[in-house]
Amino acid sequence: MADVDNKWSLFGLDLTRSGTWLALGVHQLMFDRGAWLLERFDPSIRVTRGGEAHWYRADAPLGEGVATDEQTPFSAVALSGDAVLLKTLHLPASAEADLDDAMFLEVGLSSPFPDTDTRAAWRVVGRHQNVIEVALAITSQATIDDLLAEPRDSSDTVAPIPEVWAFDHHGIPISFAGYGGSERRSAYLRRLVHASCLVAAVWVSCVMAITLLAGASALRADRLDATFQQVRSDAAAAATQRESLQLGRTRLATIERAISERANYQYWLNHIAASAPDTVYLDRLNFDGKEVTVNGYSNNAAVYLRMLTEEPGYTDVTALSAFARDRNNGLERFSIQWRVTAPPTPPQLSEADREAIEGNSEAEAGS
Repeated sequence: MADVDNKWSLFGLDLTRSGTWLALGVHQLMFDRGAWLLERFDPSIRVTRGGEAHWYRADAPLGEGVATDEQTPFSAVALSGDAVLLKTLHLPASAEADLDDAMFLEVGLSSPFPDTDTRAAWRVVGRHQNVIEVALAITSQATIDDLLAEPRDSSDTVAPIPEVWAFDHHGIPISFAGYGGSERRSAYLRRLVHASCLVAAVWVSCVMAITLLAGASALRADRLDATFQQVRSDAAAAATQRESLQLGRTRLATIERAISERANYQYWLNHIAASAPDTVYLDRLNFDGKEVTVNGYSNNAAVYLRMLTEEPGYTDVTALSAFARDRNNGLERFSIQWRVTAPPTPPQLSEADREAIEGNSEAEAGS
């Protein structure tokens, strides 16, 4: 059974609850406080609070003046603050998928009323990083019955059953389930469907218009295709010659770059040999572009390393391994690497270096 369960887990996430998280995301998108869809398509509702009527939309007041077209058949009655027990809870954001179960436990622990007479409602009123803020309202069934039994306007006799609301400490409404609200939610969904149909109709119209334009363009493209094929055939020969010319130009640029970037090996071989002290014995010398690696022996490899770092034409002088004294000859074995730059200008050259550069120039001229 454990192997079967592991098939529904990916990187520690329980995939069996993916449907729950998807439903929660859709609910937040459509019904969460401050949701874009709710603010634009939610029907307005008249809320009677303390004997005064207020108009709300998307859980926010509409203001003092309401136009005629803002009148609504939906209504709600608000419980007074003395008739409701309000609590604010801070829970981990991961607990939102199981919020109903958590709230049932909290209501059972916090309600001062008998279980059969307890009515509760809750909603998420805030999200802060990994914590959600939940407002919980608890009241009794008798209080709700008394509120609904109060006389209403005669114009409300054909209206849907009024909703029962409570307001938290910040004035955010909390709706009790089971007392109206389904009609308003159905109207909200109908508005969404209507808007979606309009968007779909516009999209289909755009697709049809684009299809017609594409058909006209296709006919024109067929007429131009013959002309294009003729021009393409005439340009094929010119393109071939141009590619040949471009290839030759690329080869020439590569050769020039290689010549300009090639290090003066004759000069540097002579310079390395001439500048090495008599106590340094080179065993191996390797050139890789402008990178030089020498292996050898010396009675004091550290002095040779410091001398190399002081050379003006050397950069990035580094010992590839620690100096170790050889048991056979008593000398320190070294392996040093550095990069060479351009040869020094003639006033800085020694006589031996100048002869090496002149000899190299004559050899290149002869080649």
